[in-house]
Amino acid sequence: MKTVSKRLLSFTAFFLSVSLFAVSAEAQGSPQTSVSSSGEEFDASPNQPVKTTQTSPAYEGSCLTKRQPAQNNGIADIKSLKPSSIIVADERIRISPTTSFPYRATAQLTVTYSGSTSTYGCTGFFVNPDTIVTAGHCVYDQKNGWASKITAAPGRNGSSYPYGSYSGKTFYSVKGWTENGDTNYDYGAIKVDGSPGNTVGWYGYRTTNSSSPAGLSSTVTGYPCDKVSGSMWSDSKPIRSAETYKLTYTTDTFGCQSGSPVYHDYSDTGQTAIAVHTNGGSTYNLGTRVTNSVFDNIQYWSNQ
Repeated sequence: MKTVSKRLLSFTAFFLSVSLFAVSAEAQGSPQTSVSSSGEEFDASPNQPVKTTQTSPAYEGSCLTKRQPAQNNGIADIKSLKPSSIIVADERIRISPTTSFPYRATAQLTVTYSGSTSTYGCTGFFVNPDTIVTAGHCVYDQKNGWASKITAAPGRNGSSYPYGSYSGKTFYSVKGWTENGDTNYDYGAIKVDGSPGNTVGWYGYRTTNSSSPAGLSSTVTGYPCDKVSGSMWSDSKPIRSAETYKLTYTTDTFGCQSGSPVYHDYSDTGQTAIAVHTNGGSTYNLGTRVTNSVFDNIQYWSNQ
């Protein structure tokens, strides 16, 4: 009887420990759990099966302009949050004017943190009337936490702000980035005042589950901080490789292009992001791939 009792107690202790571990893991959430600057958490894709390609189409907008006074047109005085690389020779071209689609749906981001005296530059792209997708490190810094202020200027062209500028209201990312600083989860979003996307349009976004995007032609367009302040630059190259969470490419980029769309012009969805540019190295650059979870979070953020 004593032996049976010991085994029963042992089994009970084991069962309780497993249950507590499960509760703890559930409370902690997956690395793809959405988090926001307002403190909200949400799992946009809990225990969902692997899906075929998911798509959200591009929209070209109404193309009305909203002029603002000229501002600083010198060399960028903002800092980069992450390095990006010119691969061998710089083949970027300047986009000017920036009022055609999809360029007008690309926004220069000016980012400040309450714990820092510096101003940082990033890039983002509209995915609906009031939602801009960007890199996670553009909205949340591992040292300073959530950004205190982000201003978005869609289609900025040097001193020209053809569609004005907009303040961010709420910032989003996922736990894999905000809690762990894992670059596999380096993506986020910004909700802005107003609905500028109705005017400038927005990019589509899609997963590439049905076939590997390696070799697919792609473009990275954004606002590098090695050029004249507020100028938009772009380069196109094939996707070099497709990893589980990242796409790599030899497309030329530079600091402050973090958050740029890595996009392809599809026949059914138009200019469509398949990754979010984040950082680079000596032989290739990288972007966070639009996986099922990334797609689901972008849709969730768009609906907030």
